[in-house]
Amino acid sequence: MRFYKVSAYVFLSLTLLFISMPVWADAVQVDSLGILNELRSQNELLQQRSRFTTGGLAMILTITAMLVFLVINNRWNHRLSIKNRQLERERNVVVAQNKQLAVERDRAEQALSVKTSFVQSMTHEIRTPLNAISGFSQVLATPDIDIPQEQRLELSTRIQENTRQLTTILDDLILISDLESNCSTPPLEDCPATAIVGFAADAFRPLVPATLTFNIDNKVDEDLIVRTNPHMINTILQKLLSNAVKFTSQGGITLCLNSSDDHLCISVVDTGPGIPADKRDFVFERFSKLDSFVPGTGLGLSIARMIAERIHGTLTLDTSYVRGAKFDLIIPIHFDV
Repeated sequence: MRFYKVSAYVFLSLTLLFISMPVWADAVQVDSLGILNELRSQNELLQQRSRFTTGGLAMILTITAMLVFLVINNRWNHRLSIKNRQLERERNVVVAQNKQLAVERDRAEQALSVKTSFVQSMTHEIRTPLNAISGFSQVLATPDIDIPQEQRLELSTRIQENTRQLTTILDDLILISDLESNCSTPPLEDCPATAIVGFAADAFRPLVPATLTFNIDNKVDEDLIVRTNPHMINTILQKLLSNAVKFTSQGGITLCLNSSDDHLCISVVDTGPGIPADKRDFVFERFSKLDSFVPGTGLGLSIARMIAERIHGTLTLDTSYVRGAKFDLIIPIHFDV
């Protein structure tokens, strides 16, 4: 009996178990699917987070790399810009130096050309009176030639004239050399303006031909004092007066004095033919001669202007004057070194 009860209990239990197995299996299956779904969701979430993290990290690295590149590139550009500016400055310096060298070369070539022309011209100017002196001396020294006394005097006079011309040339050369080698202001002193002009007039008056008149037109006060170098002013006036005598055949020569508050103007005026318009721009150049047949070196006016500039004055040709030639020497009345 007991066996049947046990058997019945076992059979019932098995029956119940068999009956409940589908339900339990379904429950287990439901729970398993939920867990799988949950795991799958978490896995997908983790994958999304992983993808986001990886993408963000890649983006950050990319941005960082770009920033580093921009910083490095900016520094290189800055350095290149500085280097380019430095190279540009150096190039400008080289260009400026090349231009300066070209200017200096042109000046040297011009100076050499002027020097060559000067030597050639001076050789000609010196040879002319030397040949005349040599020729006239040979004639006088020839014993076989009977020369009348009158011709002997004429030849002696010609020799003296050419000797004076040669002396003038040498004096001019020495004066030019001194003016070009010494650029300092000459010694200055206070002198009456009328005394300066009067001294030059007295020195020149014996050289004026009898056919010409020589006058002084003074329009300044007798007590006007000028601070200058009277010796140099006298040299300028002698050059101007000598030039006026050469080209004035009739009429006369006048020394004119005028003054303003700061300057003294000394003019040399003649009644000669004047300076042709096509030669006015070259009248102060060396070896500039209006007439090749008139004796002279062509240095007088050039030297006169150089001396005028040395005492801080100016020497100009008055182109508006039509009754001859008029040269104006303007010097400061008061000058402080």
